[in-house]
Amino acid sequence: MLEDVWADARIDGREAALAALHHQQVDYPCINFSWLTHSRFLSHVAGREFWDDPESVFVQYIRRCGINLVPQWYIPSEGHRRLEQGAMMHEPVAHEGSGFLTPEDVVRAIEQLPDEALIERDCDVEAEARRYADTIRAHMELLGLNTLVIDGFGQADFMGGYGRWGYENYLEAAALYPEAMKHYYRHSALQARLRNQAIALAVERHGIAPFVYGGQDICSSAGPIMSPLMLRELYFPALKWCLEPLVQAGIGLIWHCDGDIRPILTDIMDLGVIGLQGFEEEHGPRWEDMVQLCDPRGEPIAAWGCVSVVSTLPRGSVADVRAAVERSFTVAGPGRGHVLSSTSSIMPETPIENIEALFEHGHRFGREFLGA
Repeated sequence: MLEDVWADARIDGREAALAALHHQQVDYPCINFSWLTHSRFLSHVAGREFWDDPESVFVQYIRRCGINLVPQWYIPSEGHRRLEQGAMMHEPVAHEGSGFLTPEDVVRAIEQLPDEALIERDCDVEAEARRYADTIRAHMELLGLNTLVIDGFGQADFMGGYGRWGYENYLEAAALYPEAMKHYYRHSALQARLRNQAIALAVERHGIAPFVYGGQDICSSAGPIMSPLMLRELYFPALKWCLEPLVQAGIGLIWHCDGDIRPILTDIMDLGVIGLQGFEEEHGPRWEDMVQLCDPRGEPIAAWGCVSVVSTLPRGSVADVRAAVERSFTVAGPGRGHVLSSTSSIMPETPIENIEALFEHGHRFGREFLGA
């Protein structure tokens, strides 16, 4: 693999990643770890069984594949092992066992949320800032000098609600009891805003990189699961409010795009987002179109992509993967915050040789294209 990829580089991997995120012209590619949930590949790279020591093998994977950006501490868990073994990951009616049978049950749960004044009183922003920075520094120490680690941020909760209460109950509650749902979103946004204040403080005082990564699964292959009109009325105002501390501090927000995000893309950009990752092209969003977008400052967005985990990686050839890697670089172009990335999690059915091609050709072609 690429264990010594940075040995003869003129700058280290972490510097290359930071420069790319800052839209600086760099000679070396920024390569995302791509949410690998493939224990056989991890074992293959490390030369030992992943499940015997997951974190240690994960660290070897990052180093040996020459990865220089980890935006989320995402290591395969017992749930992923069950998935590899053919088990069902989620019980489709688990919410019923928790007593959520109707939209009225959702409303009752919302009515029992803690008082917002208590949430604010109990939040220690400075302590949270230290914990946030300490976690990132600990992860970077594990991974070594050639890898930049960033982390998530506070968000008004959208996907957690349908996960706990069931899709039908959740969407019916939004339609029948919009004020209750508006209260729920605002309530979760308050917690998120306090967290984001802590993140802004962590960047200011503790020297971590001024970038965060995250998103909410709002869209399916057919578009938003709630109408754009309802999202604009109920959800997006709360989401924008909770992100204000980050935007005002100049911290770069990278948003994960799921499904066909085109009907709400303007709304996402209006949040203050400076970069997008994902782009499920099978469902409409084209890489060529996405990289033409500008952020609220008028600058080209930071585009992270765009090797498909649905088609190219699991079902394509090594040549197909290499072609997708080259397209990712050439369509995005240099000096605009480009990060080579899979569209989402790389799943266990993906051939090992295709994953190797993603990282090996990413470095080889990336350096040629960028002029290293």
